[in-house]
Amino acid sequence: MLKHLNLQEMVGLTSPWVNDPTVKAIFLSIPEIAAFHPQVVELHTELAGVQPLGAPRSKAMQDLIDEAAAVDVIHDALARAVEGAISADRLCSLARRPPDLARAELAEEASAKLFPHGMAIVNASLLAESGNAERVATLLANRPQLATFLDEVPVRGGTLLAVTKRWIAAGKKLGKLEVARGKLAAKESTTPRDSGTITRLRGQWIRIVSLVFAALEVSKAEAEAIHLIRGAVLEASERAGRRYDTATGVVDVEAPDGEAVAAEEPVTEAAE
Repeated sequence: MLKHLNLQEMVGLTSPWVNDPTVKAIFLSIPEIAAFHPQVVELHTELAGVQPLGAPRSKAMQDLIDEAAAVDVIHDALARAVEGAISADRLCSLARRPPDLARAELAEEASAKLFPHGMAIVNASLLAESGNAERVATLLANRPQLATFLDEVPVRGGTLLAVTKRWIAAGKKLGKLEVARGKLAAKESTTPRDSGTITRLRGQWIRIVSLVFAALEVSKAEAEAIHLIRGAVLEASERAGRRYDTATGVVDVEAPDGEAVAAEEPVTEAAE
C-alpha cells in the first residue's frame, strides 16, 4: 500500500535509487524503467527538500538511531565474514594438490548468489540491507545445496551457515528498526511550510513508483535485479498498510506533518 507510506519513508525508499551507485546503475540498466530515473531524481529531491530540517531529536528517536547504527556495524561485519570465508575456501580448494576444482566452483557459485553485486550491500541503505536479508533467506530455503555448502565451511565457533543466518537476522532487524524510526519521525515531525505541496508530491511519488513497478512486471531483467529495485519498497508498503484499517477500501491517511491526505488516487495493481 504505497498510499500509506509516510513522507520520511518515501524519501528513504527512493534514496537508494538516487544516491546508491550500485542500485542506481542497476535501475538505469533495466530498459523498461531507465527513462523514469530523471523524474525519480527530481521528485526525490523535492520531497527531501520539504521535510522539516533541524528538528531536535527525542531520546526515543536517538535510541533508535543508535541501535540501528550498532546493528548495521554487526550486519556489515557478518557480510564481510561470509564473503571472506567463501573466498578463503575457494582459494584453499585451488591450492590443494591436485586442485579441488569442483569445490572451488561451488564456492564461486555461492559467492555469486549471495553477493551478486559484490560487497556493495554494506554501503546500501538500511531498508536495502533488510530487503537483501529477505532475498538471502529465500535463496537458502530454495537452494538446499547452497545451505549444505555453507554448513561444510568451518569458522570459529561453528560453521559458515550459522554466520550467514546471523547476517540474515541482522538485516531483518535493520528493517524493523528503520520502520520504527519512520513511524516515530512521522509523530515527531513539525508542520511543514506548505501542506499543499506535500500532498501534491506524495501523489506524484505514488504515481511514479507505481509506473516503475508496472514496468518491472513486464521487464526481462534478472529476478535479483528486480528485487533489489522494488524489494524494500514492497516490504515497507506492506508494513505501512498494516498500520491502518483498510476494511472500507478508502481511508484518510494522516501524513507525518499532520495534514489528512485522501487515499483515493488510483494506483496500479503493482503498487497495491
